[in-house]
Amino acid sequence: MTDIDTQFLRSLFDEEGSLHTAGRTALYRLYGLEGLLYVGISTCPLTRIRTHLQQQSWGPRVIGIQIDYPDDAHAAEREAVHAERPLHNVIFNGEAAPPPPDRAARLRAELAAQQRRLEELRAAVPESTTHLRLILRGITAAQTKIAKLARDAEGAEAAQLPPGRRPKRTKP
Repeated sequence: MTDIDTQFLRSLFDEEGSLHTAGRTALYRLYGLEGLLYVGISTCPLTRIRTHLQQQSWGPRVIGIQIDYPDDAHAAEREAVHAERPLHNVIFNGEAAPPPPDRAARLRAELAAQQRRLEELRAAVPESTTHLRLILRGITAAQTKIAKLARDAEGAEAAQLPPGRRPKRTKP
């Protein structure tokens, strides 16, 4: 593979390893041997699909993926789930398709979610390097305490065993 090919392939993905979507919402379909397993939407489709593959009981059965970028991904998802009946979608899989959500209401809900995310990010940023050092010191202290508690728990469990079955203690 040439450097130009490598650069092109890298340009398709962001830092998290997901496809660049330029803010567009993708509609994705996951297929198994038994047919369509799941339909979903995401602005980071590969990241979302990876989550399904790792966390859903049906994830290992996925053998095919289709990603599209419709103009209105929310409506496309609703229609696809209602018409195609994926095996593992719960929402929109009833007898009658739900009414389409009001576009303005959907945008207001997305705006509120993004504002909450921004506030969470702002709250997570230390105010100064001193705050960052304090946070790191707290993490180190917590790790030390966890290690000590783990050793103490192992010791307590070993003490409950009969004398002949106790493991020999090794120095850390």
